[in-house]
Amino acid sequence: MLGAGGFVGARLVEMAALSGRTDVFPVVRAFRSVARSAHLGVPYRLGDPARTDSLTEALVGCDTLVNLTTGDPTEMLSTTKSIYAAAVGAGVRLLVHISSALVYAGIERPDLPDDAPPRLDHWMPYARAKAQSEIFLRERMGDGRLAIVVLRPSLVWGPGSPWVLAPAHELVSGSAYLVGGGAGVCGLLYVDNLVRCIDMVVAHRAVRSDCYNLADLETTTWREYYGALAEGLGVDPSGIHEIPGDRYRAGSHDWIEAIQGLRPYQQIKDRFSLETRAGLKLRLRRALGRGIAPSPDAPVRPLVKRLQWEMQTTPCRLPTEKFGSVFGDIDWTTFDEGLASSLAWLRFLGVDQRELLAPPLPTGLGPSAFAAG
Repeated sequence: MLGAGGFVGARLVEMAALSGRTDVFPVVRAFRSVARSAHLGVPYRLGDPARTDSLTEALVGCDTLVNLTTGDPTEMLSTTKSIYAAAVGAGVRLLVHISSALVYAGIERPDLPDDAPPRLDHWMPYARAKAQSEIFLRERMGDGRLAIVVLRPSLVWGPGSPWVLAPAHELVSGSAYLVGGGAGVCGLLYVDNLVRCIDMVVAHRAVRSDCYNLADLETTTWREYYGALAEGLGVDPSGIHEIPGDRYRAGSHDWIEAIQGLRPYQQIKDRFSLETRAGLKLRLRRALGRGIAPSPDAPVRPLVKRLQWEMQTTPCRLPTEKFGSVFGDIDWTTFDEGLASSLAWLRFLGVDQRELLAPPLPTGLGPSAFAAG
């Protein structure tokens, strides 16, 4: 498994270890990537996904390779090519590649087929890179060298997810917002549900190369999602800002993010230490007037970002029936269960409006439910 140092990868390793499985081996580029799961005692192998020879050696004897890597969008396609070549070279039977529903931008039609080609004109470099990687693998699904399954999850949430932490911080700080009344479809996929879907694909001995959309069974609006988080954090949902949904209004942060996504920027950034970068950011915020603490009575202005705006204006749910028809039903974590686990993790971090003791965790949701964070 590649990507063990990430949010989903760490949870996959944890769930495998807690269930007693001994056949899951994280392949990591550096020792720091096993920090999240080191306490589990799971053996790992060293291999660089960007170097075919290094990864091939690490994959010797492996039946299945699960690719959960993300990384620099400018390198994602070349890394995917390296991963494919290494899997073929090592004699791997099955390659499970985790793509993203972002390759379609907002879901505009309820009958979007799982094998619909991804968009290559997306404004977001990450989404374009995911689309390019997916197309590369789809073109090789029929060559008979190995089975390739592309899983296309929607917004993966749960303890440790930025789709939980960022809204929680915004709700507590008073900067949370809903676009178009929050009526858009909040396409969630709880992290444990994604891991179970991966497990079902790996366990299917006659699996064929194909693409599958993944999302939770329950359809949730953004107003329902933010409202549930607000209630759990002791925040009055009436304070959530309302943003028009007619069109996105770009701001200065958009061109800043565009510059940050350029390869020269990343190369310059890597030359400075973390402390130096933090100092430069502080000076920049002060120069832009953002380093001055507002008065307690000053109204909080939300920072509306393009990705969040587009996700909140998504009109349709991602169709997922195909996966169930091929692999069957899984023991889905419900929205209420996922919310309870996520809130427990947020309270553990101290993200809570109230200075109250957290209520007991629901039955079956012990510390391991948010250990991935």
